[in-house]
Amino acid sequence: MQPLASDDPQSIGPHRLLARLGAGGMGKVYLARTPDGHLCALKAVKEDLAHDAQFRARFAREIRAAQRVRGPFTPAVVDADPDAPEPWMATEYVPGPTLKEAVRDGGPFPEPSLLVLTLGLARALATIHGAGLMHRDLKPSNILLSPRGPQVIDFGIARAVEGTVLTRTGQTFGTPAYSSPEQVVGQNISPRSDLFSMAGAVVFAAGGEPPFGAGPPARVLRRVMSGRPNLDAVPEGVLRDLLARCFAKDPAHRPGAEEVRAALADLPLPSAEHGWLPAPVTEQIDRHAGRTRRAEEADLTTADMSGADGFGTGSTPVWPSTTVPGEATAPGGDTVPGSAAPRPWWRRRTAVVTASAAAALVIAGGGALALTTLPLGSAGEPGAGGEPSADPAADPSGAPQGGEGEEGLSVDLGGFTFDLGFSADGETLYVYGSELSAWDWREGVPVDVFEPSPLGAAIGRDGLIVASYVDHVRVWGGDSGNITAHFGSAHENDDRGYYQTPAISDDGAKVAATTAEDGHPGNDHVLQVWDVESETPEVEIPLEGVLYALEFTADGSLLVGRESASDSNDDLGVSVWDAATGERLHRFPEGYGRHFDLSPEDRTMVMSAAGGEGAGPRDYELVDLDTGEPTVPLAALDEDHAPVAGVYFSADGDRVYAATDGGAASAGSVWDARTGELVVESEPLLHEPLAEQDDGEHLATMTSDSRILILDSGFGVVTELN
Repeated sequence: MQPLASDDPQSIGPHRLLARLGAGGMGKVYLARTPDGHLCALKAVKEDLAHDAQFRARFAREIRAAQRVRGPFTPAVVDADPDAPEPWMATEYVPGPTLKEAVRDGGPFPEPSLLVLTLGLARALATIHGAGLMHRDLKPSNILLSPRGPQVIDFGIARAVEGTVLTRTGQTFGTPAYSSPEQVVGQNISPRSDLFSMAGAVVFAAGGEPPFGAGPPARVLRRVMSGRPNLDAVPEGVLRDLLARCFAKDPAHRPGAEEVRAALADLPLPSAEHGWLPAPVTEQIDRHAGRTRRAEEADLTTADMSGADGFGTGSTPVWPSTTVPGEATAPGGDTVPGSAAPRPWWRRRTAVVTASAAAALVIAGGGALALTTLPLGSAGEPGAGGEPSADPAADPSGAPQGGEGEEGLSVDLGGFTFDLGFSADGETLYVYGSELSAWDWREGVPVDVFEPSPLGAAIGRDGLIVASYVDHVRVWGGDSGNITAHFGSAHENDDRGYYQTPAISDDGAKVAATTAEDGHPGNDHVLQVWDVESETPEVEIPLEGVLYALEFTADGSLLVGRESASDSNDDLGVSVWDAATGERLHRFPEGYGRHFDLSPEDRTMVMSAAGGEGAGPRDYELVDLDTGEPTVPLAALDEDHAPVAGVYFSADGDRVYAATDGGAASAGSVWDARTGELVVESEPLLHEPLAEQDDGEHLATMTSDSRILILDSGFGVVTELN
């Protein structure tokens, strides 16, 4: 916390600013006093975002959504003005450190603190999910700590920031170390994705490290997809077992937020008298509260000087030299820990508050733990526990959606991008990321948004798009107004639901998607193949696990998919099915096909060989899908070539592009699909996903910081979308 600078305003809206709490990519955060005397944290948007019409539209929509969330573990939005010259939002103020700061400065949490942390996060997620929202970016820096329990923040603005200048400078949607597998691949994202992230935050609290380790984002994401979380720092017992379930690769095998709460509610927890937080964190909170008190006293001093309301002079408050609790003043004005000081008022009231059942907060339900509440204003009651019944992909705010030609069309472009594809004439680029949209890539502007945003989608040939939702599958032919098929359990022609991992044939005649019996995500999954014209399922193929990738061959006769076990990290390999009968023709065992793509011209597949991660000879090869036998090995790459994170056929099937995960390498790779020879060293590096125009004149790819590049046939940059 710092005094206001000379260029800081004295007030924003009706709220008087007391101090600066911090600054970041979005703007500045201030400690402010509301007109009725409460404290709030006020986030003021930076100037370049203030001039971004798309950001303003998203910001307003997300504020409306966030205002619906009311619970003891989610600081409420108390006021906002997205239409102000510099948009702002004010939330309840929590004078405590983030979980990231607490562990960094005070070390890992003991088991009793971990139990309360998990319970509070579960209650927070139940509230958020009960309002029809998902957090999507739960991580230690989005968790504040207070005596009343953990406080989950920034669930209201995560999507608002996407696609703005923030994401154009390297920030992404979600945080790799805490993202769920389905966020990485863009399939069946649901409230249970937040449970995966919650478990990661608890593991961090237990040991000071993310569950899948550190390192370059691409490598961390690869470990998220196929590795095992490190749970060694979590004490053995119920909590470790519960977190292991939260890390299931298939979200259907994770517990819901209410199930987590119920599993821990009967365990012995810290008493309210002694508090739930480790002593170093309590000292951090004392210091935060002391700084808050100094800012309040400075404001009162200024109010006395300028008039009863404190708004008379506009002068910068003079901070009194009050010592922060737990600190002593050192020479030069610095502070050192260890000095005895009066406890802040909200800590002094602990005995009074905990003695009153009416004022106690029961974090676990059933009286298992009572913690003091911070007087931050009415937070309302938590939302209903469990999963929301509505489609989690739908926009819960009720805000109007953008459309083709609409002025100020709002599109989230940034973060994870899962699929790209060109229209038949090559002039439109379709992008599936946090939203599904179409772009005039030459002008660099969005021209269409496909609503609602799907759980999963695949961009087929010539602008054919298939999208999956909880209760139906939808097919578009080129633009959002041209729905060519709409089928599923929502239309009473199927008794299934929870559709995931869609694929569409090149001619648009067939669609495939995984689904669950009776629409319940925990039931056994099957792969359905639909006839688009009749909108009826023709084939059902039982699955042993969950599919993370699915494609039709060029003639639509075969389906190829990569399957992982539902309740473990085991890779079940790549299967090839007859799309007409459902017969499994080939199965490439564990270790094969971690990356694969199908030729646009025939029944040939390029895939990683056993153990193939781009590190050794013959890691990639072409395979004849009729025989199941390898035909052409691709030349091995030396250390000058970037590690391979994915492979893609060119539009004519003559080349194979290697998408990289970055690193220090100087060259990307392109092979001749007929000989396997390395024929091109691309610069700039190509990143997943890739798409090429039918005539081969232009290629769309990603950069390491999530921008979309359009390249010419010689790999020169033509333009970028941002």
